[in-house]
Amino acid sequence: MTFDLRKITKSSSSFEFRTWDSEGVIFHGDANIEDDWFVLALRDGRLEIQLHNVWGQLTVSAGTRLDDGQWHQVELKNDEDSVLLWVDGEEKLLLRQVSGPLTSKPQPFMRIALGGLLFPISKLRLQLVPALDGCLRRDFWFGHPSQLSAPGPSRLRSCDVDWQPGLFFPPGTHAEFSLQGENSSASFCLDGLWAQGQRLDVDRALNRSQDIWTHSCPRNLGNGTGTAH
Repeated sequence: MTFDLRKITKSSSSFEFRTWDSEGVIFHGDANIEDDWFVLALRDGRLEIQLHNVWGQLTVSAGTRLDDGQWHQVELKNDEDSVLLWVDGEEKLLLRQVSGPLTSKPQPFMRIALGGLLFPISKLRLQLVPALDGCLRRDFWFGHPSQLSAPGPSRLRSCDVDWQPGLFFPPGTHAEFSLQGENSSASFCLDGLWAQGQRLDVDRALNRSQDIWTHSCPRNLGNGTGTAH
């Protein structure tokens, strides 16, 4: 999203989110990709702010763990030279002399990316794994509701599913098939995998992860039926 800072109605933004993931970027904003940027992320389940501008460069964490699968309301405000953070209606962090009025920035436009970074990970002050498996709703940015358009059927991107522990698999998690017997072997294909009403796309997962190994299933396995095993 891109905002004209000369036309903003509020200097604060708020949203609700939930996740079982303990690490990743919630959003990244910048007015200058090199020397004026802000990142709100999770690390060890706690909110973390990374900030870099002409007034200050810092990394700070605040609050309790939020990776509990529950909805949490978060609000951030730029108040003259200060940045304030509220979680579930309670003030969790106040940083003074780390910013300036939004309308006074040399470049009048600000970009915001949800769930990702606008520059390489190496530019972070303290590196983390940016991909965050979570859900965000009721988001207002500088007084305006989000107008992002989600590709595909909206039911596949619903925030209203009933999340339970175990539906999210953190980094390092793996599944094993145990084959009994000395000479046990198996050859099979998995097709039509679905989770939470959404078809799993292994090809896309391969593009994001170095920890997934697979090969294509043949169109016909030689039994004349075309059925995958």
